[in-house]
This record gives sequence, C-alpha cells and structure tokens, in this order.
Amino acid sequence: MSDLALAQGQIRGRVTDAKGAPIIGANVFLKNTFDGTSSDTTGTFQFTTTEVEQDTLVISAIGYYTIQQKIDLKNANTLTFKLKEEATELNTVVITAGSFEASDAKRMTILKPLDIVRTASANGDIFGALQTLPGASRVGEQEGLFVRGGSASESKTIIDGMIVQNPFFSSVPDVAQRGRFSPFLFKGTAFSTGGYSAQYGQALSSVLTLESQDLPEKSNWNFFASLLTWSVARTERWKKTSLAVSGNYTYVGLVFKLVPQNVDWQIVPQGAGGSVILRHQFNEKSMLKFFSNYSNNHLRMNFRGFDLSTNSFDIFNHNLFNTLTYQTAWQKWTLQSGISYSYNRDNIQLSENQILRQDNRWQGRVVLTRDIFKNSTFALGSEVHQYTFKTGFNQFLSAFTELYTALFAETEVYLSRKLAGRIGARAEYSRLLQRWNVAPRLSLAYKTGKFSQVSLASGSFYQNPEARYLYRNQNLNFEKSAHLILNYQWMKDDRTFRVEGYYKDYQSLVRELNQNPFDADPNRLPSGNTDNTGSGYAQGFDVFWRDKKTFKRVDYWISYSYLDTKRLFQNYIERAMPTFASKHNLSVVYKHFINKLNLDLNFTYSYASGRPYYNPNSENFMQDLTPDFHNISLGVNYLRNIGSLQCVFIASVSNLLNTPNVFGYRYSPDGSQRAPVNPPAFRSFFLGVAITL
Repeated sequence: MSDLALAQGQIRGRVTDAKGAPIIGANVFLKNTFDGTSSDTTGTFQFTTTEVEQDTLVISAIGYYTIQQKIDLKNANTLTFKLKEEATELNTVVITAGSFEASDAKRMTILKPLDIVRTASANGDIFGALQTLPGASRVGEQEGLFVRGGSASESKTIIDGMIVQNPFFSSVPDVAQRGRFSPFLFKGTAFSTGGYSAQYGQALSSVLTLESQDLPEKSNWNFFASLLTWSVARTERWKKTSLAVSGNYTYVGLVFKLVPQNVDWQIVPQGAGGSVILRHQFNEKSMLKFFSNYSNNHLRMNFRGFDLSTNSFDIFNHNLFNTLTYQTAWQKWTLQSGISYSYNRDNIQLSENQILRQDNRWQGRVVLTRDIFKNSTFALGSEVHQYTFKTGFNQFLSAFTELYTALFAETEVYLSRKLAGRIGARAEYSRLLQRWNVAPRLSLAYKTGKFSQVSLASGSFYQNPEARYLYRNQNLNFEKSAHLILNYQWMKDDRTFRVEGYYKDYQSLVRELNQNPFDADPNRLPSGNTDNTGSGYAQGFDVFWRDKKTFKRVDYWISYSYLDTKRLFQNYIERAMPTFASKHNLSVVYKHFINKLNLDLNFTYSYASGRPYYNPNSENFMQDLTPDFHNISLGVNYLRNIGSLQCVFIASVSNLLNTPNVFGYRYSPDGSQRAPVNPPAFRSFFLGVAITL
C-alpha cells in the first residue's frame, strides 16, 4: 500500500508466450498499487494509472513465470512481454487437497498481505482473515485457530519452518486475542486445513506456514497512528543487506471511552514492543534472515466466573520470539536451515491468587531437497525441539521439560502434466513420553481439464497432549488423527472454484476419569486421573468461490463450510459436539477500488450457526445451542499523496448492525440463573493512518 501517488496515464501492451501466441487472462499491474488489469483474448491489456513514481510493472499468468520490469510511465503504450512457461508447477497438475496457498511461486493464490488488510472483518489480523476461508470456525471468546472441528491446540503456526510457540497475545477470560505479527512481514501464506506435508508435525488439524519477505526494494520510514496503537519503523537497504527496526505502543483507553464495553475494565489493555529484522543476500540463491520480536502487555478486568461469581483478573505479559534462518542452493540441491528461541511469561493475579504461566522453546531444523528427475524432488530433513512449561498457583509450582526430535522424508513426483503425487513419512520421538510414532502421508492430484483438477490427501498426524495434562501425568501417549480429503478445483481468468469433502478420525485423545461433575471452564486444571481412551470424528465439506474478473476493480469471494463432529475427550461425559464448533459457517467478502477517488471499499458478512454450550438444567449433554452469529463489517481506505508523504487513511466498523452476539452461557451453582458470554463490545470501529516516507 506504499508508493502511491496521483497522476494520469495510459498503459497499453500485449502479453505472449515464447512462441508469440497470446496469453489470455494474464495479470498486469503496477507493483504495490491497485492499478492493473488482465489481458484479453488477443493478449492485449490497457489500463489507466494515477502513478508518477511507481514504475515497476508485474506480469503473471497461470502456467508461466512471473516477471517484473521497470517501464517509462510517459511512454507506456507499446509494451510487449513474453512469459516463460513454468513446467515444474504452474502448467502441470498441483496438489491442492487441504491447502490454501498464497505466494508468487505457487498456483493456489488465495490471500496475500493486501488481501488481509483489505478484509473488513480482519482488522489487519492474519488469523482474522483466515476465518473468512472455508474450514475455519469463528470463536469469539478465546484465542486460537479452530479448523474443521479441531481445538486451538491442534493448529500450529510456522514462520520460515520454525514453530511459533505463542502466535497470539496471552489468553484473557472471554476476550479473543489477535495474532502478534503483521501480514506485511510475509510474502507467502499456506493455510492447510488437513492432509499437510510430512515436513510438519505436532498438529492434529491444521498448519499455517508463513514465509517471510526477502530484501526490501529501498530504504524508507514507516509511521502508523490510530486510536489504538502507534508505531514507527526504519528500513535501511544496502546492496545485499537490509536492516529494519521498529517500535510500537498500544493504549486502547480512548476507544473504550467512545465505544460501550461489555467488560468491566480496571486497567485497559496497553503495552509496547519492537522488532529487528536483518537480511543478507550472499548471491541469487543464498539468503540469511534474522528476526527478533519483543512485546510486553498489561491489563486488569473483572469478569464473571463459571459460577457467576465476580473475579478480578490482572495480567502482565512478556514475550520474545527470535529466529535465524539460512537458505542456499547449488546444482540440484537446496538447503534450508534455521534455529529459533521463544520465551513467554504471564504473571497473573486472579482475585487473591497468584498464577504463573511460563514457557520457552528452542528449535533447530535442517532440510535438504534434491531435484531427482524432471519436475520431481526429494526432501530429507530433521528437527529438534527442547521446551519447558511452568505453571504456578500461589506456592505450588509444576514444570516439565520435553526433548522432541523428528525425521522426515518426502518426494513429489510429476508422472505427467496430468498426474502428480506426494509421498512422505515422519518419525517422531518424545523423551518426555518415551514413545515413538511414525506418520505416513500421501497426496495425489489428477488434471481433469485445462483449468480443473481433482486431488486426494490422506495421512496420520500426532501431537503431544496439552501441557495442563502433562504436568500431572507423563505416562500418556500421543494423541492421533487420520485425515482423508477429496478436492475438486477449477481456476480460469482470475476465477477460482473449489469444493472439498473430508473425514477426520480421532484416536487416543486425553480423557479425565474423575467422578467430579462436569466443569465447563476451558481453562480449568484437571484434578483426577487421565488416560488416552478419548475418541471422535469430524466430517463435512467446504465450498469456495473467488472472482476477480467479472466486475472491474472488484474482488469478492464466498466460502461455506458444513461440519459434523463429535468427541469424547477432556472431561466430557459422553460423545458430543465440542463448544468451539459450528455446523454451518458462511463468509462473503467484497472489495472494490474506485480509482478516480483513490478509495478502497471493503465489505464482509460472516455467519455461523449456534455453538453447543453446557446447560446443567438440560437432560441432554451439550445439546443446547447459542443464537446464530451474524456480523457485517465495513472498511474504507483513502490513498493520498501529501508532498513527499504517501498516506493511507483507514476507517472501519465491525458489527455495523450492533448484533448482540452470544458465545455461550454461564450458570449459577443451583442452575437458576444464567449470564451470556458476549464479545468485549458489540460494535467497534477503527481509525488510523499509515505514512511512508
């Protein structure tokens, strides 16, 4: 959204393949702007631009390498571009079952950084935007990514191959937390809703892999100011090296005074942080990246407990995440390596009690990939994790340390342009559990037509039990799920349609065996015996349609998910649909850029059917449902050049109709009274400005 200015001009040209044949539907746009179009049936393109400074044109098409070329904006009406065919990925069949990917190198272009910030309901949050894609459930009272009936602990976030131990801000009662990272840090986003690669593990449901940006184009200053947060960043670019340093401060007191709150805040959320990003490119195929991010946050609130009693909650959080990665290639080999360290500490005052939550993680990872023959690769890798969890309640302290190792191998074989397969296996050892597991993975894809294909994915997936169970019982086994996914996809002329059916079988889930009455508090610490006799299933289908072609300067998508799931796990007394699952989820996202006014308009409608909640007065366990969830969000971005400052003014409103959404209910001990669990505010708004110098 930077490098934007005001001017007038026509850009015309033609896009062909290496033989001079026209390429239909090629994307042609000025880099870092909304100005662009698609080539017609003759390969010709034409569009008007308001740019005077941004002179890099990007040309991309399915089946061809993307090119970027500087042009003369004053003489840009006779341009010709020849695209080179990409035989390895883009014009051949591509494995898509269970995966949404977004990067310049992949065919499955779904969400890029601008897509995320231009999604009204996301408020610039990566995870908020992912909730508009099929497979993800909207859970508004706790943080996490909930995918296809899976809990938050079943999803992992990975940056450049390294696991992020705490991708969200710290858990607060009844308040969902944002992700910690800006979408503009990343050039690639792969959201797997199941059946993912053997290169990743410890996730029963989903893996979100993020690939960080390479060297920036130039040095600059970036400023951001809003009613919630303020930040400043300086990026310095040399020939082969760049250094970016940023700082931020957050204080939400002003907004909370303007917007009615459903939470009794004693100290409003506030905090500060900063980051350092160092990148060095040794040559075209070798890159070193270092990323460090620190934040501290503080708040105090009163909230209703699950017995309707009033409790005070005060939390002070420190979080640090560091990662160092190196990638290089020579001849037919590619090396990816990295090391990371993360630290998180929550000091909590819960009424009269002192609570400690602390964890730290070291990870090392090496992956070697070799081209074995035409269009096919073989990867072999290993990773080691050492992490420690601590929890304290007043004078009582519990802790454990885990050393987890994994070996994996995987090959992608393109048998023809119509048939591809990915076969892999992952072996893991837990020193804490003193157990091994071996997880085979298989994916196949077959091209059914010029623009369509079918994909199949299956495999086994393991993860350690949650930390709260391992504090008391380290004789537990791995939890396990098995995935079977069938996918159909059609892509043509900036339109994407896909439908995907899936079945997920859960085994060896942790169960609490005590005879105490059911406790609906998801943050409780178990008090009785535990074992791995839990089980469950999740099945359903997803539908996705995206269209960037039919209407000029309009991009919209519609996603729908149907979910049927039941579990017997944790302290559930029988198989039931878990409280974080919704049977129906629908999202409609619409984006429209008005070039003459420099306005970017965004609209999102989100719907989720009622979720189960525990009613002690009901004869049936977990059969009561909350009201359906509805949310209409609007956003407006205004782009303006003020002198040498390139500015984007941002305004958005969430839940425009002020719908009183309910995420659950809590009951008094005798069951005679209940209180709803609502979002912190029914309607909220955001005002801000981003400035690049």
